[in-house]
Amino acid sequence: MGSLTKRVRSTRRLTLCAITASVVVLSSACTTTASDSSGAADSSDRGFLSAEDFATLQDNVKKATARPSFVAPGPPFDASAAKGKKVFVIPTASQLRQCDQIAKDVVALSQKVGMTGTYFQNSGGPAGWIPGMQQAVSQHYDAIVLVCGIDPNLMTPQVKAATQAGIAVIDSGLGDTSDGAKSDPLVTAQTNIPNAQSIRRAMDVAILDHRKEPFTAFLITSNEVPSSVVMEKAIRDEFARYCPKCVLKSTNVAVPDWGTKIQPAVSSALVSDPDIKVVVPIYDGMSAPTAAAIRASGRTDLKMYGCYGGTPEYILQMPKGYPMATNIGPSHLWRAYAVVDQMLRVLTGAGAVPADKAQDPERLFTMDNYQEVTSVPNDGFGAEFPAAYEKLWGLS
Repeated sequence: MGSLTKRVRSTRRLTLCAITASVVVLSSACTTTASDSSGAADSSDRGFLSAEDFATLQDNVKKATARPSFVAPGPPFDASAAKGKKVFVIPTASQLRQCDQIAKDVVALSQKVGMTGTYFQNSGGPAGWIPGMQQAVSQHYDAIVLVCGIDPNLMTPQVKAATQAGIAVIDSGLGDTSDGAKSDPLVTAQTNIPNAQSIRRAMDVAILDHRKEPFTAFLITSNEVPSSVVMEKAIRDEFARYCPKCVLKSTNVAVPDWGTKIQPAVSSALVSDPDIKVVVPIYDGMSAPTAAAIRASGRTDLKMYGCYGGTPEYILQMPKGYPMATNIGPSHLWRAYAVVDQMLRVLTGAGAVPADKAQDPERLFTMDNYQEVTSVPNDGFGAEFPAAYEKLWGLS
């Protein structure tokens, strides 16, 4: 990968909302810290978790923290047929580091196969995306890549105008692999990602860490992003299964409002309910204002769990007192390769692969493995996948 690997090494992604407070009461048993790997434990160590559930959660965490291996999404094809074509790349919001980097990686990877790539800066939401869609149509691009699960239904007329003009619209991370190959009919092709499974693993760490007694958690979500809705359901399901007596409260904040509304929302929640033990910013892009609220509260017992995104800058703050216990997400570069692979298959006539096969893996980072973000290539995801994709494309 050469200079591209060095150039795209950092950053990662997301989170959103307005404000909906919902309380869900759940009931069961909790037990060990994520770092516990002793296997068997007596009932006092397991807390409210059964021996079976305790072992299951420990195994879940162990597998999620391991480095993933490359799996080819489909057969090899000749990517050179896309040479000379143009792609227009729109991130969910440029201020979200991971999404911003993925979008820039897509442009760089497209150039490797002889395409022209254009990055469209925006602040998020339909008001930010629609001008980009219109520009891509008016300037006769061959493809539009939407990054970080932009919901095409929020700009249906513009997406239809693009596809009717013969422009392929590829949506990265639009669906969840739990839905299999399901895809949105508005787009030409998409990639699905294991968001539900990933956020469950982060919740497994929270449950293990607080296993001694049921606890109250405060969730910050962003319902305008499709993956946010999927992940919130997964969080509720995981609590209901393993800690039904836990209480889950939530608030919804739109992406453009993260910088101004998250900190006061979290501060207010912590003041109104001192029983809150866990704070769950669903995306790691929400972690900075959430951390500020936690620090301002003076509560040293509070930590953030969830934090989907895999952004290296946040992960590397974990040993420096940043109140983040988990961070889970993709490699920005792997996600870019996955969506470019899907785009190239469409543009060359090779045919898109099923959305669930076009996925990229995710990894759970805790205090036990955070150092791999810098000690292992591609932010802890290894050196295998770039060469593997380029071999599929006939570049090597």
